[in-house]
Amino acid sequence: MTVINKVFKYFLIALSLSLLVFPAVFASGLYSKTKNAIDASFSKDIEKSALRDKAVDPSMDHISILFLGIDDSLSRRKNGQKETEARTDAMILATFDRSHKQIRLVSIPRDTLAYIPSVKQYDKITHAHAEGGPESSMKAVENIFNVPVDYYARVNMQAFVDIVDELGGIDFNVPFDIDEPTKLDKGRIKVKKGKQHINGDQALALVRSRHVDTDLGRGKRQMQMIEAIVKKAKDTNSISKLDDLVEIVGNNAKHNLTFDNITSLASYYTSNDVEFKQTQLKGTDFMYNGIYYYNPVFDHIYEISKLLRKDLQLPEGKKEDLLDYKIIQLKGDLIPLEKIDLDEIDKAYQQKLIEEKDKPKTNEDGTTVEAATSEATNETTNSTSTEQSTDNTTTETSTSEF
Repeated sequence: MTVINKVFKYFLIALSLSLLVFPAVFASGLYSKTKNAIDASFSKDIEKSALRDKAVDPSMDHISILFLGIDDSLSRRKNGQKETEARTDAMILATFDRSHKQIRLVSIPRDTLAYIPSVKQYDKITHAHAEGGPESSMKAVENIFNVPVDYYARVNMQAFVDIVDELGGIDFNVPFDIDEPTKLDKGRIKVKKGKQHINGDQALALVRSRHVDTDLGRGKRQMQMIEAIVKKAKDTNSISKLDDLVEIVGNNAKHNLTFDNITSLASYYTSNDVEFKQTQLKGTDFMYNGIYYYNPVFDHIYEISKLLRKDLQLPEGKKEDLLDYKIIQLKGDLIPLEKIDLDEIDKAYQQKLIEEKDKPKTNEDGTTVEAATSEATNETTNSTSTEQSTDNTTTETSTSEF
């Protein structure tokens, strides 16, 4: 089984642990509790993407799910942070292609510069959730790739910590010394480089650290950590812990998938012959007014967009359909924190197309194509007239000589 298969399964574990990892136990005794946990974390706040003509059915249709990991916990709430104000530490868009039994995962770095509709400006995509909850994150992703985001599944960092602790900690090869503040910035969490047995707080500090490597390295550590958690869950006698794990997930997750949606996905997509494809959105380091952003590479956005639309059985889009393309054409680049009216952008872009169509084309020497063509035509006409005149003169001379 591939690493990415395990990664995906962990996300479904976050929604239905026993369904996926221990089906026999689920069938015999945890059905009711699991269903209750899923029902308790279900939210019917988002029913259909604005990019869909009608609602989709996971049991029949090709769908997309946005997986969100947020920096929320009970301790942060006690300190005044609302759940809706949490930022995303992890964001993965998954498309489910039923025809080819394929799942594509696209990882979007937290500092990616993206248009956030709730504030009408480009900003780090991690802020989208803090500005408007899961719906804001979903719309921000839709704006990047021009694909519908049908569902979301959100898990907070408290679930991450509690699951690791409930499993008795995990063994992990720590790539560098960790010295990070605690969740409440009271004291430090320190872990030495090398293979270590770490608890939930230490695991969280490791996957959240960005002081040593890049955001991309951080994403890789998150994948490795998830793999280690799944391995521990399988290798130990975790059956006795399922009640507690289900409760942890129920208390710390939120999603707009029904219990029937999840059981349908689990039954269809969790067999070993499912093909998993993964990619991480490419970008460049970008400093603007002293703030770091991850500026996505447009050609890669367009490439991913075409793949995602194909997965969802949607017509292939054009570059002009992507918001980033229009902004780059009008402004030269994506500009952070500048208020943008999408209707005005569309009008300005259409006007630009009209102007470019009417604008005279120029050659490398700066002359217009029309002028060059006209000049060439005149030269040809003059040359023809001269030749005709010469021919007439010669004929007349010849005739007079006779």
